[in-house]
Amino acid sequence: MDNIVLQPVFFIILLLILFFLSCQTTNEIFYFLRMFIKNDSTVFGLVTFFFLPGTILHEFSHFFMAIILFLPVHKIQILPEFEKNYIKLGKVLYEKKDVIRGVIVGIAPLLGAMLFFWFLSIFHLFPQQNIWLSILLGYVVFSVSTSMFSSKQDLIDLVYIIPFIALFWAIIYLFNINLSFIIQNRTFIRNIQEFFYNVRFYLVFSLIIHGIVIIVLKSLRTLINR
Repeated sequence: MDNIVLQPVFFIILLLILFFLSCQTTNEIFYFLRMFIKNDSTVFGLVTFFFLPGTILHEFSHFFMAIILFLPVHKIQILPEFEKNYIKLGKVLYEKKDVIRGVIVGIAPLLGAMLFFWFLSIFHLFPQQNIWLSILLGYVVFSVSTSMFSSKQDLIDLVYIIPFIALFWAIIYLFNINLSFIIQNRTFIRNIQEFFYNVRFYLVFSLIIHGIVIIVLKSLRTLINR
């Protein structure tokens, strides 16, 4: 019982730390390149293309979730585009029907990244005996972990779903609905624990890579500025 409660808590803590580190990593890469390339649009373009694998998964996650939820998709743009001296990132334009489905589509990139990490773990694809393949997959994991968090625009409907969550728990409390059968289902609990265990490795790996990148780039910028 304690384990099934602690694992999601630890999982959320890892995600929060990774969110802040990924933002810092992106900034460090940008400012490091900015030392050599004085054009902000060029630097931003290089950073954007560096994280392209993560961007592709990010946008396809929006796309497939919208399709699954029967929301018509009007346009999907995967590759960044240069327009009027600025860069337009990938986007998925779909027809919003209600708040709940809008939120689910908004957080789809995070769900897609978790499924990607779970897939790598289940089929033991990373690390590989081939060092170059391991480096390539490590880069993809790093890119996905940086791009999996939803933007403010993706989560614009999230504030509206809070009342629904509050209402859900209020109904459970007022009508004394017993949900213990879920916790007592050993197969369900085991599957949840295995999922968290499989994905956690890639979150920790990503944290380490982000930490190394931040430290190295900060150190290099300090040395160059002396």
